[in-house]
Amino acid sequence: MIDEDDRLSPDEILKAIQKQESQKELGKLKIFFGMSAGVGKTYSMLQEAQQRLKEGVNVVIGTINTHGRKETEALLEGLPIIPEKWVKYKDTVFEELDLETIIDTKPELVLVDELAHTNMPGSKHPKRWQDVIEILDAGIDVYTTLNVQHIESRKDIVESLTGIQIRETVPDLILERATSIELIDIPPPELLRRLQEGKVYLGEQSRVAAENFFQEENLMALREIALRFTAEKVDHDLHGMLHGKGWKTRERLMVAISASPSSEQLIRAARRLSFELDAPWIAVHIDTGVRLNDQDQARLNRHFNLARELGAEVITTHDLDIAAALQRIARQRDITRIVIGRPPKKKFNPWTLFQGSFIDRLENENKHIDIVILRQEKLTNIYQRAVSTYQMTSPWSAYGLAIAFGIVITAVGLAVSPLIGYKSVGFIFLLGILILSFFVGRGPIFLAAVLSAVCWDLLFIPPLFTQTISDPEDITLVIIYFFVAAIMGTMTSRMREQDQFLHKREENTERLYEIERDIANATNLQYLRLNVCSRLENMFSGKFDILTKSPDNQLIIDGQLPLLKEEKERVAADWVFQNGKVGGWSTDTLPSAEGIYFPIKFSKSTVGVLVYFPKRGRSLSMEEMSFIQTVAQQLGIYLERYIFEERVSRQDYTRQIERMHQSIFHSLNRSFYTPLKEISKINHQIQQAELSPHIRSLVSKMEQFISNIKFTVDNIIAMSELESGFVHFDRKKHAIKELIEHSLNETKPFVNGHPIKLKLPSQPMFLPFDFNLLKLALNNLLLNAIEYSPSSSPIFIKVQVLENEFWLSVIDEGPGIPEDVSPLIFDKFYHVSSESKGLGLGLAIVKSVVDIHQRKIEVKNREEKGTEFSLILPI
Repeated sequence: MIDEDDRLSPDEILKAIQKQESQKELGKLKIFFGMSAGVGKTYSMLQEAQQRLKEGVNVVIGTINTHGRKETEALLEGLPIIPEKWVKYKDTVFEELDLETIIDTKPELVLVDELAHTNMPGSKHPKRWQDVIEILDAGIDVYTTLNVQHIESRKDIVESLTGIQIRETVPDLILERATSIELIDIPPPELLRRLQEGKVYLGEQSRVAAENFFQEENLMALREIALRFTAEKVDHDLHGMLHGKGWKTRERLMVAISASPSSEQLIRAARRLSFELDAPWIAVHIDTGVRLNDQDQARLNRHFNLARELGAEVITTHDLDIAAALQRIARQRDITRIVIGRPPKKKFNPWTLFQGSFIDRLENENKHIDIVILRQEKLTNIYQRAVSTYQMTSPWSAYGLAIAFGIVITAVGLAVSPLIGYKSVGFIFLLGILILSFFVGRGPIFLAAVLSAVCWDLLFIPPLFTQTISDPEDITLVIIYFFVAAIMGTMTSRMREQDQFLHKREENTERLYEIERDIANATNLQYLRLNVCSRLENMFSGKFDILTKSPDNQLIIDGQLPLLKEEKERVAADWVFQNGKVGGWSTDTLPSAEGIYFPIKFSKSTVGVLVYFPKRGRSLSMEEMSFIQTVAQQLGIYLERYIFEERVSRQDYTRQIERMHQSIFHSLNRSFYTPLKEISKINHQIQQAELSPHIRSLVSKMEQFISNIKFTVDNIIAMSELESGFVHFDRKKHAIKELIEHSLNETKPFVNGHPIKLKLPSQPMFLPFDFNLLKLALNNLLLNAIEYSPSSSPIFIKVQVLENEFWLSVIDEGPGIPEDVSPLIFDKFYHVSSESKGLGLGLAIVKSVVDIHQRKIEVKNREEKGTEFSLILPI
């Protein structure tokens, strides 16, 4: 019996089902994994590719680097290669993976060597692993190779063990997408022997590798990391398989990050820990109001991107108290472990006397949560600022103002001291501290409290101009004053900062409300563009524009910004529209573009693109990105309504035009029909007179021409009536043989020497159908067979009666229908051959008749020769 607590929640069950469904549509990824170059990853990948090729799999090579190894090059024989594309960078041409051709060709399996490779600027994606993700999303399987030092979460471990900086990495998230990881392993001494023999690198490159990276101790360490990672991957996958059988994740991790360089190390450590525990994790940044410079903001954005690449959910929140903010988020998200870095040792801080250190507060206020404190090799003042409650973040001008204000208050005290006494002067100093706290931060307030206490002691409390206080009551008064001034000043400053936070949030909310109001009141697309873009430009330094999709789901790049006329900007905008992800400058996709492109979505579909061209190269903060994305979401609601109304308006207009055309067409056809009947009657009377053989032959041909025209007009009238939707449908039981006889009688003038052979049931059959409509369909099938059959070849009419349906088939011995045109043969006015006669309405009429009977038509080429059309109708 399963414990109630171990049962999966409905959300977890739904997530598992959605994951399984999505994996069915995506390509499968296999990684040939090793400790370093030269272990045989590419060789093993090509061996398996050759085996798959023998099994009939459509295998192609996207990119392969054999490093000049002859035995590896020999395995390329017989494998199709998609040539790499040329990318020009700084007057030099480089070869890169041709992603577009691979997706257009759509093979079953593609080989992409060196997963951690960095693409040249100008490529669609900065990294090759991003190319692989797009190939997998297109439903194509991928084989690739990877060394352990290129795994993002192992980067810092490898660097610390080997002392070599790793520049190219792959996020762990792509490794989780791998359905198979094959470890290619050889002992380090064997690898060093291969290096000496020139089987890893050639010439000078081999000597340099032997003197640097390829040291036996390095290889031993890399091998151990690779083996451990493979074991963790197996355990992780097993955990996932057993998750639905009662093995439930009970751990949830949270890592606190900032703009400090050390946060990069924390993120990787949290990723490793979450992988070992098979636990979800979030990365949290607390915005305390400290304004970051461009360098720190860019670093913080890189940390956000790194956390996302490694599979974290990124959260940012505003709070002056970091410990309280972490506690709040931990409670909201049911966190079981908090990962933080150990703050650097710092000098005595009076404020910790009241609240305790940052780590002490976390431990005391989160009794049921494990606190994981990691050592940090890169300790900086940035981290200290981030985790310290008492922050000396005010500019020097604020400290100058505190000193000047202290001098003024002291002068006031000296002036009134003879009137009110030295003890009352303390209240003047305290009042001054409270006033000052409305203008400066906590650092200057604390400085002002110290200076005012010293001035009060030296200039007012006897004995004057000494630090000695003779009266114990005065000593107590000064101590109490100092603490009251520091506490009240700091609390007042804190309330002011909190008020600024609230004011900023209120201002953003008000701006968002104004934008939403403009969206709601927009009467047309031009009004929407003008007002929304104008408000965004007042908030952000740069230019905005809104691109929309057409009713046929194509992005309309008609923006007024000059940069949108450049090809790379148009490509970036179209990619964002097609993929529904943010792209462009400062992102991981098409970063060479000068603009940032945000998808405008409604539900799950992309309805447009919001364009932003910044005036200066400052990365947007996460809060700014979130604000613009929120605006894009609101735009999605309006644009979907606008596009829907446009589509409905266009459909209404099209239907009105079609009705008008059908009405005119129908009237003209009726006008032709009466003269044709009169001409046919006159021609019949002429045939009854005594005529010479030559004249009689001409009259007979004229009768045939009249029959052809009459049949064509009948088809046009039938088509217009079928499309009008006002056809009288009268389904009754009729003899199938009688239907065929009537049809043969009407098509007799067109048979032209083709014998018609019948294959009917032995017993008379009465079946339900509309006699006139089905006769019209059979007539057109017979004429189609006559037109495309060789002269004097037989045409078969076959009837099969099953339990719930019957099949009426017409079979010819013509050339058959090419596969590429099969979907088009039922379209109006379509001709398989340019030499075809008629208007091309016959098969369209047949399809309409079958649709009215609510069944289907089946077309197939016969194995011997010819085509078989089968009308499948219900009984």
